[in-house]
Amino acid sequence: MTDFDDEFDDDGNDESPAPKPVLDKNIRAALKEAEKSKRELAELRAELAAEKRNAQFDKAGIPADGLGTMFRKGYEGEVSVEAIHKTAVEWGLIKTNPDINDSSNDSELDALRRTQGATTGGDGNSPDAEQLYLAALSEAKTPEEIMSVVNGDAAKKLGVFSQRGPL
Repeated sequence: MTDFDDEFDDDGNDESPAPKPVLDKNIRAALKEAEKSKRELAELRAELAAEKRNAQFDKAGIPADGLGTMFRKGYEGEVSVEAIHKTAVEWGLIKTNPDINDSSNDSELDALRRTQGATTGGDGNSPDAEQLYLAALSEAKTPEEIMSVVNGDAAKKLGVFSQRGPL
């Protein structure tokens, strides 16, 4: 024998693979439907995973356009808000969130309150006359109470008057 014959020698296995049994038409239709449902389920699972991933990026503050799109496509780390945010800050994509309890604006807020107090005649910490007037109007339940507010001191400070006079 030649080398060629040795390569293709079956060693006595002349048996062909067993033929597939013939299936009923209903079984074949059910199998096709099951395969179709399996493919749809896999597509829906992939879509859900992508939506969950996008939601994590949104929560982390990653923009949906520009460099944010590139970051979303290229990110391969842990998919948690903290990890995504940390990586985005490290890469310079977003800036760190300032601490909410930061008291750096307190002096500016105090200055604004003093300025407001100077213009309204108060100390800046209490509501002005207009706010008091509107609050009293919103709390009035009957027409008599509304007219007493309109004819009251708060209304006079604002220049509000009624031609009807007191009730």
